[in-house]
Amino acid sequence: MALPGMIERLELNVDVLAESEAKIGRWILDHPQEVITLTVRELASRAESSQAAVIRLCRSLQIDGFNALKVLLTADLVRNENAHGREYPELDPKASFEMRLEGFSQSLQTSIQSTIYGIQLDQLQLLARWMQDASHVLLFGVAASHVVAEDLYHKLLRLGYHVTNPTDFHIALMTVALFQPTDLVFLVSFSGATDEVVEVARLAKQRGAKVVGISQFRKKSPLTEAADLMFYVSAKEPVPRIGATSSVIASMVIGDALALYLANQEPEKTYRHLKDTEAAVQTHRLV
Repeated sequence: MALPGMIERLELNVDVLAESEAKIGRWILDHPQEVITLTVRELASRAESSQAAVIRLCRSLQIDGFNALKVLLTADLVRNENAHGREYPELDPKASFEMRLEGFSQSLQTSIQSTIYGIQLDQLQLLARWMQDASHVLLFGVAASHVVAEDLYHKLLRLGYHVTNPTDFHIALMTVALFQPTDLVFLVSFSGATDEVVEVARLAKQRGAKVVGISQFRKKSPLTEAADLMFYVSAKEPVPRIGATSSVIASMVIGDALALYLANQEPEKTYRHLKDTEAAVQTHRLV
């Protein structure tokens, strides 16, 4: 499935693309409206590159061909036009609170929809096989990314998986140091460059364990290079910001999709686990 957020992907990755692809990417960023009307041949000519480089660029950005590129570019332009002046209203003293909420809502909806469109069934199937084979699964993230890891931890625990979610970095390292090749490490870092997360990923690779990451799309981030499988979040965060918002919620969407897929692989077993875990805490509810 083609992934939305093409302008964002170009902005984040143009500097690490091959030069022939980067020339086209920079031309697209400078002339987004014009690209919509061009053929592959015309774009290659305007960017002083080749038609083959246009196709390679689409592949590098995980976009299903030039026509899909134009569709996604059009969607980006419409979205940016609709959000103009309201995209990140957190610190706008002239805007009403209602307008700030509307801008926040639009940002969340865009991030969630774009992230969902990018989740591929074959990735979920592969990860589900790894999860089912793993004796242990470690989930780890730092700061706001820890919130994402903890949310997924709760869901996987209720589904009956042997999962851990350490808050202490050293505990995470010691846990992974004892992992076997069938075990799995699930790491969350929106930037893909959080030092502690990357160190856990590299240690897991040394142990032969599988590494799965959640982050924004960066072709050459440290986490991407260390991971066996990546799920990408489509979200932009304002700078400065009160705190991570759309990136956290969109990252949770990936975890929710995984839990939903796993739960339906063995529905009868899932039902038993959900009823058992619910019963375990039922007596602590006041109403």
